[in-house]
Amino acid sequence: MKKIIIFSTLCASLFLGSCSSSFLDQEPPLYVNENDIFTSPTRIEATLNGLYAAIKNTGTKSLMGGKSYMVFDNRGDDVINISNNLVTLFNTYNMNVGITDAENADTWTYAYLAINKVNTFLQSLEGAKEVAGENYDRYVQEAKFVRALAYYYLNNLYPTPYSVNPDAKSVPLRLTAEAGTENNNMPRSTVKQIYDHILSDLENISALDTEVNTYAGVTHATQAAANMLKMRVYMAMNEWDKAIAAGELVTGYSLPEDVTLIYKAPYFSQESIFSLPMADTNIPNTQQSLAEYYYDGKIMLIDTKSGIMSKPDYSLATDKRIIAFKGEKDLLLKFTDAKTKLQWVPIFRYAETLLDLAECYANKAGGEATAKSLLKQVRGRSVDAATDPLKIDNLTGDALKEAIYNEKRLEFIGEGIRGIDIMRRGERFIKVGANETINVGPSDEKYTWPIPQVELLLNKDINK
Repeated sequence: MKKIIIFSTLCASLFLGSCSSSFLDQEPPLYVNENDIFTSPTRIEATLNGLYAAIKNTGTKSLMGGKSYMVFDNRGDDVINISNNLVTLFNTYNMNVGITDAENADTWTYAYLAINKVNTFLQSLEGAKEVAGENYDRYVQEAKFVRALAYYYLNNLYPTPYSVNPDAKSVPLRLTAEAGTENNNMPRSTVKQIYDHILSDLENISALDTEVNTYAGVTHATQAAANMLKMRVYMAMNEWDKAIAAGELVTGYSLPEDVTLIYKAPYFSQESIFSLPMADTNIPNTQQSLAEYYYDGKIMLIDTKSGIMSKPDYSLATDKRIIAFKGEKDLLLKFTDAKTKLQWVPIFRYAETLLDLAECYANKAGGEATAKSLLKQVRGRSVDAATDPLKIDNLTGDALKEAIYNEKRLEFIGEGIRGIDIMRRGERFIKVGANETINVGPSDEKYTWPIPQVELLLNKDINK
């Protein structure tokens, strides 16, 4: 029987996923028989955990567990990259990423590696339905969630946004397991086709767990996490009613009074919907973790000249977020564990649910009262309404929408969202920049990332 090292393409990171904290810290066996992977529920579960690991970190690179996550803040306008170092996303910040830049090649390569692991898992699982038993549907739905998440991030880097042109070319839609190079050639699907498939992957989520505020309920796909991703996609498509329907299914969560809870052990709270956990066995490599970028003081800082914390209503000395997260010399103090790198990476939390619902209602006729109520819930946690200079009740129309956008900017600074929101709405990327003012619009070539050279060389049909 053939033996394979567990870090092969088929089952890399087999035991690096998250099931429990003790499981995360266990050392994996060196060899696993390929034909045995799907012969026991325990091994199937471990392989499923490996899918989450694939969208988080590899041995040397980080996808959404670190560096690629920070791509979306570097593209945004609320932090500033002062590194002058191409290794630390300086080109991303300056909207100058080319076909050979490392972050481009790495994000593309490891996103598709994760996608292929999902495809391989789903293919192999079909031959192990009896072994999977009553967990079969859950395994399928969790795997499809991982694939949907990977495609979501790709669809927010490489194509012109849906709001500008839904038929713009995006990325290849790969849905079958590949063990060789014979199917390398594949044209790009449209941004609409990618979103449609994400929604297809999330169509049936009934077997997903509904746990709230537990380790498993935060580190694995749940119905709430799937509905959060659905809501993001529908918002990108300006489908406000469908986005609201998805968002209102996210229940059982709340906003803890302490805004710092999810950034310190155990790194989740009643607000946490989905996060990527860390353990000693799978921390990000050098220059890959969030804390290394934000707490070093030499790479990324809060933009206090033109970012959200430069605005009067969003830099209040009494705002709990300013008190907790704005450090000396403009350090962002959300991710500070540069030594052990064990802080979790939040992907979805309940404050986003509320603010996204607020945006959706603000875009619906007759929805402004609900939008204001939702906005107040998030802002009221950090700012005393009695002394708040921002009078939410007086806001209407574009002013209300702008207040919702700004609240989300402050609430989620450093959490991989701002760059996506700018692009989703087809807005311009405008920022002072470390060396020059940056002003890039949807018609500019630099608005999106180019297909990386590694793909251009291997896929002869990529531009057909």
